[in-house]
Amino acid sequence: MTSLARETSRAVLGRAVLGRAVLGRAVLGRAILGRAVLGCVLIMLLAAVAGCSDFDLWGKPEKVVDPNAFPEDYKKDVLTYVKTHPREFLNARDASISAPAQKQFGTQSRYFACLRVNGPDWRKEKMLVFYSGAINQFIDAEGDQCSAAAYQPFPELVAEVSELKGKK
Repeated sequence: MTSLARETSRAVLGRAVLGRAVLGRAVLGRAILGRAVLGCVLIMLLAAVAGCSDFDLWGKPEKVVDPNAFPEDYKKDVLTYVKTHPREFLNARDASISAPAQKQFGTQSRYFACLRVNGPDWRKEKMLVFYSGAINQFIDAEGDQCSAAAYQPFPELVAEVSELKGKK
């Protein structure tokens, strides 16, 4: 064998050995990367399953909400509503509100109150439906929904509307 042939065969053999080493590193790298990805996927799956479980591992248990909690601050809640929707009661001269009482709505009972507001040439009757002690619905009273309500004077609403009107 000539020296040229020997060097050529060494180069070819070296490339083959080098190729196997490079190929081996690539296969090893893919295996490590595959295990890392599998580990991440398993951790995410475990977190998702734990998040959907009933175990209290991830924080405080949810508070139980009483849908029929008595609305202690119902007048204050109405005044807050009026602050955010003042146009509905502009030029109010007189206001009355009933105390909250329970009423059947479909299959459930909820606290409700009625609000009557009089203006120079208009009168509005609203029904407030409470959920968990807070206003859930503020709707026009229809038919006899508020006909039996025992209204009490509510001068704070007229004062609030007048104050909001003065700020404009």
